[in-house]
Amino acid sequence: MNIDRALQVVVKTGKVLIGSNETLEAAKRGQTKLVVLASNCPKHVRAEIETKVKTFDYPGTSTDLGAICGKPYAIAALSVTHPGDSDILAVLR
Repeated sequence: MNIDRALQVVVKTGKVLIGSNETLEAAKRGQTKLVVLASNCPKHVRAEIETKVKTFDYPGTSTDLGAICGKPYAIAALSVTHPGDSDILAVLR
């Protein structure tokens, strides 16, 4: 699976929450199906999220993740609440 392409599709056709705070809140509420964490996501955020939901470690930095998602800013964490037309949930298998 091409994770970059899957992320682009989920951002366009699905529902995602962008940012560490939004992602933590969604994880606490049980509203996320998958969390994508950039390689340089802060350790305290990573530790808290990994205990609550399934995660995928994105190999690039937060700047790379932001660019792939079509955003002009860095994204350390994002939460997929609905995959849309993306096959991104296949990374869980």
